[in-house]
Amino acid sequence: MKKFALFVVFIFFSVSCVEFPHNQLLVENDQISYSHDEEDDQYRPVANATLTEEEGVIVKTGTKTSSNKEWNVYRVTLGEDGEAIVHFDGSNSYDPDHANETDTGISTYEWKVLFDAPYGDEYNLTGHTYSESNTSSGLWSYSFQNVTIAPSGTSENEIRIDLVTYDSTGKFSVKYRMFFVVVPNELGDQEPEFDFDMTLNGTTVTNDTIVVNGLLLSGSENGEVYVEVAFFEEHLSASAIEKYNLNSERLWAKTDALNDGNVFSLTLSVEDMYSNTSNSQRVYIKTYEGGNPDIRWVNVHWIEFTLAACQGLVAPDTAIEAGGEFILDDNGMCQWLGAWSYDSVSGEWTEPEPQYLATFSLDVPVEVESIVEDFLLVNGTVLTSSHDQTYIEVAFENLSFEASAVEKYDLRLIHLWNRSEGLSIQSNFSLGLSVESLRGNITMAYNIHVRAFVYGDESQQIITDEDSFEIIVPYLDSDDDGVADDFDEFPNDSNESLDSDGDGVGDNSDASPNDPSIWEEMNQEENDDSIESVPGFESWLLLLALLLAARYQRKLTW
Repeated sequence: MKKFALFVVFIFFSVSCVEFPHNQLLVENDQISYSHDEEDDQYRPVANATLTEEEGVIVKTGTKTSSNKEWNVYRVTLGEDGEAIVHFDGSNSYDPDHANETDTGISTYEWKVLFDAPYGDEYNLTGHTYSESNTSSGLWSYSFQNVTIAPSGTSENEIRIDLVTYDSTGKFSVKYRMFFVVVPNELGDQEPEFDFDMTLNGTTVTNDTIVVNGLLLSGSENGEVYVEVAFFEEHLSASAIEKYNLNSERLWAKTDALNDGNVFSLTLSVEDMYSNTSNSQRVYIKTYEGGNPDIRWVNVHWIEFTLAACQGLVAPDTAIEAGGEFILDDNGMCQWLGAWSYDSVSGEWTEPEPQYLATFSLDVPVEVESIVEDFLLVNGTVLTSSHDQTYIEVAFENLSFEASAVEKYDLRLIHLWNRSEGLSIQSNFSLGLSVESLRGNITMAYNIHVRAFVYGDESQQIITDEDSFEIIVPYLDSDDDGVADDFDEFPNDSNESLDSDGDGVGDNSDASPNDPSIWEEMNQEENDDSIESVPGFESWLLLLALLLAARYQRKLTW
């Protein structure tokens, strides 16, 4: 008995320690289950429907405001058999209480058709209701058979279809609406067709106005086609009073009633739309047929163009280089903010007074001067200057002005560059240059460059004026023997130009032009011969000897 009791205790203990997987699965299933009791249901379902448009059967033509909301309006064209079947899809309807579930939560789709009767006939105000369970997945089809447009095509009625959805607790959605105009297979009212002048599209505008031109090709059966234009699309749906005010400002315009073949031209003002930057702008074009409340064939097009900055005003290059930009003043007028000034009334540009100014004049002959001497002077006068000290420098080459201080020092030593001291207004200057190194065996023309500069606030040279003039540097041949003086050993002897042995005798007169010593012996012999050839030389020599002898005898006697 004791053993049996111990066995029973062991069995109970074992059972209490074991976990059963089946129970765990039940707990997990309980955790992901949803309750949709009426008291737990928080939200109303939402209805939503679409349909498949088909060219020649059903097309969207616009929208209509109902219950403060815009709903789509469709045109249904009956087939030759007088029927058009349209397929609706309400599967996008849902119950927010089922947001995290695969089930939409919709139990019933209620489709209601109102005002479906031939144009001019009375219709049942209660309409016809078609209820579909959730097994339909929201899919439903309806057959349109009644024409709702007048035979003239100028007026029409609309069939309304509402969708209301219900959830499992009986809550229902707000109505989702669609409107339909049903026309016969061969309708006399065709959509107006236009030919617009697209010249404006993509261009840059600088005028005060833009013009929209076009031609109505077809579709105006009763002369009730209109075109409206505006810079903002919302202006096309403005009230009559708002459009009146916009029209007075030339920001909205409308044509008269158009017939097929009529051309139209509508003008809008862009005068007050310019700014100091270039901006892209659209003009919207609305076309339609009929009038309120029977407006149909509504289409909106647009053309885009660019408004030039400051209505095409362009600053001079010099003003841009000086720094500045266009800004708008309080009146919306473009003004130039920079060193230059601009008068928006007269359109005149005025350059600023120069911070650095110095000018000079040169005293040079009208005709080009031929420089015979090796040295010349550049003369002139300082006319104006913004500084107390103005400096003038001259050179044969502009590159000399850019040389370093050391290089300019060397150029000054050989008289190829020169500079004045600081000069005041009306001071004269005279700067020398040498053409000796420029003179060759041919005549050449050279430019002499002159420029004035002052020193800026940071001691930098600021060029204020520059000029140049031409001179002629001829080669010199004093004895006209065809050899320039610079290359002629005997510049004043037309018979000689070379002295190869440097003995002072021209090669033409030197028997040995390459041996200076031979010329000296020949010269001595010629001197001796000249002495001996003196007439009575011997007699004079004898007389001189007698006189010397007599003088010597007298000294002995004394």
